[in-house]
Amino acid sequence: MTTQPGTEAATGQPQPENLLGASVWQQELYDSLVDHMANEHEIIEDYARFAEETSSATVRYLVNLIVDDERRHHRVLAELANTVRAEATLEEREPRAPFLDVHADPDLLKATQRFLDAEQTDRDELRNLYRQASGAGGSELEAFMISMLRSDTDRHIRILRFIAKLVRRSPLR
Repeated sequence: MTTQPGTEAATGQPQPENLLGASVWQQELYDSLVDHMANEHEIIEDYARFAEETSSATVRYLVNLIVDDERRHHRVLAELANTVRAEATLEEREPRAPFLDVHADPDLLKATQRFLDAEQTDRDELRNLYRQASGAGGSELEAFMISMLRSDTDRHIRILRFIAKLVRRSPLR
């Protein structure tokens, strides 16, 4: 897949192109990220239109939560594509995901553990809130929303555990 270099400026997003200096793996990953972004862009627009057109405030609210997540996914994909491009071509592209620069830092590990403890406490509290919301008198929507928050908290815990792993395994001092 190829397009003319410089088409990124028109859209603000990475565009398909042959990356000068890229390995086969880098080119394939870049192409896959850009293709996925194009597909996501279309579905984001469809979701947004669906949310706008529905007569249900509940559906609109829930679909807009999806739109927010999909826009974040799209941003992350663009940052990853720019990172692959920067690694392959040695040209700086922003915004991009940072290069791995985590140091073996006891203060960073301590702060990460503090946040991890807070997220685990939050998960326990959300579990109790879910029980309350799904009990007598609670609505399905409230219980569902709390379960979604628990999913977010689980994702935060995964991120923090990954940070802790990077800190512990870092060769950088």
